[in-house]
Amino acid sequence: MELLELWKKHLEKTKSERTTITYINALRSFLKKIKIDENVVNVSSKDFYHYADLSELSPASLLTHFSAIRHFYRFLARRGFLPKEKFSEIEEAIEEIKEEYGLNTLYRKPKALEKSELERIFQKVKGSKYEKIYQLFLYSGIRLSEYKNLKPEHFFLDKSGIYWIRLPAEITKRRKERMAPLLGPSREETYRFTENLSKYLENYEETLSTNAGSLQVYTNRLSKKLGFQFSLHSFRHTYITNLINQGFPAELVKEFAGHANVKTTIDIYYRFNPERARALVENFLKG
Repeated sequence: MELLELWKKHLEKTKSERTTITYINALRSFLKKIKIDENVVNVSSKDFYHYADLSELSPASLLTHFSAIRHFYRFLARRGFLPKEKFSEIEEAIEEIKEEYGLNTLYRKPKALEKSELERIFQKVKGSKYEKIYQLFLYSGIRLSEYKNLKPEHFFLDKSGIYWIRLPAEITKRRKERMAPLLGPSREETYRFTENLSKYLENYEETLSTNAGSLQVYTNRLSKKLGFQFSLHSFRHTYITNLINQGFPAELVKEFAGHANVKTTIDIYYRFNPERARALVENFLKG
């Protein structure tokens, strides 16, 4: 279908490879279930309820499917293939289904790793390549999909003596060039990592490069062995949380993290924290 192909090209430019595949498969599943072959615009509210009622998907998978479906019809509406009034009806139906099936409660705020958890992780990988790679994830906020294409030339040392990472558009999730400082929870830890990173970069393949799939499998097994849940993405959440705790404004954190818009950054990460609030006030008074 022509419209599906147009949407697929749009996804390939704006989403990660994994998300693109997931969204395409989800939409095809929907269209097949409600028996629409060519005229994908010819849908009604009952089609969405029909899909939800007959689906054998888990709640989390069903939520993903409806996210993909809504994205597709929003794409059509913005490009004039679907009347905006029609999209409003579709969006309203999807929201009602999410509420009826309790899908809105599935989303959880990302959790940063606590200091004790980080200590246990790094104690377990001490002296191995994984120690260095985990440090890279923790201090850069990099995504696994970005790590897969990372090269030594993407790092540079600035005048203040810390490393930055410059990711070209073609390897980022949003297909937009991103620059981010490699920072830790404190000044001392940041400079300690900077010193170590200089050594790591001298022999990048041996110190920081490994198969992304194997890294993910190893991390999942380590999580089970240690008895608490974490993933490679947990290091990214921790990096972003550290930036916020250090007082970086939302618009900067958004750029460093590579979020699509600042609302994502604020809604997900900027929760009120009394300790952070007091620290910021104290720092202001010191100045």
